[in-house]
Amino acid sequence: MALNFSLLFTKYFQKQWNNYDNKTCKLIKNKLILIKQNPFRFPKHESYKFMFKVKLSVEGKYSRLMYAAFMPDSEHITILGVFDRKANYKDFEKLFKKTF
Repeated sequence: MALNFSLLFTKYFQKQWNNYDNKTCKLIKNKLILIKQNPFRFPKHESYKFMFKVKLSVEGKYSRLMYAAFMPDSEHITILGVFDRKANYKDFEKLFKKTF
């Protein structure tokens, strides 16, 4: 039995998406397909039970696409956004507190 997940996107991610070039959008789209097929494929984010991160290089910066499995329910995966790794995910922490 295959699990079927739907993707939800935060406003933060949608705003980011609108500002990316075609190359970056294609890279992210490929990762979203992999996430939808198996949300547990990528490593967990430390200290979070169902939070995962995907390594990306966006505009020459090491970044992570962060998403939450089973949020808001067991049928959905919420794509939180792309976060700069150098900032120690401070933007992620702020967004996570507002979203959930």
